[in-house]
Amino acid sequence: MKKVIVLLSMIFTVTVQADWKIDLSRRIEQLGPHVIMNTKPVKKVRGVFEDLLNSKEPVREVVILNTNSGFIPSVLRLKEGASYRFHVVNVSKKAKNVSFVMEDFSEFHGTYYGQVVSFYIHPKKTGVYTYQCPETSAQGRLVVVPSRETPVLSPEVRLPASRE
Repeated sequence: MKKVIVLLSMIFTVTVQADWKIDLSRRIEQLGPHVIMNTKPVKKVRGVFEDLLNSKEPVREVVILNTNSGFIPSVLRLKEGASYRFHVVNVSKKAKNVSFVMEDFSEFHGTYYGQVVSFYIHPKKTGVYTYQCPETSAQGRLVVVPSRETPVLSPEVRLPASRE
């Protein structure tokens, strides 16, 4: 047993003291141009920023307030295929450090009292999605409508009376 411990301690001290450095700079020059790398064509995936730059429509701004009584607005209607920039502001004096989660769009943010958190989304499929604050159990809905329909921000928003 003592021999094994002595042997292991010797190996350990030898490996700790060894200085392992590998210099491949000269090796690459020796390989020369005849080395062919195995490259496959990469399928290009369009990202959010490319859609923003190539979009014919302007980016729409959306503001969501996280208040003591929940989100304002609690329901949003967005167009499919359009680009949106979200601004989330925590104005709740009770919960000054909470999360904002929009799981279907992979958006997870910490919101601090009085500070603005901004991000972009580009809804590609129609449907009803949720956004929530797990700490306060506040929840809102994001309704993505086909692009031929006109989006309405929220059924709670009332338009002013006409002056005729």
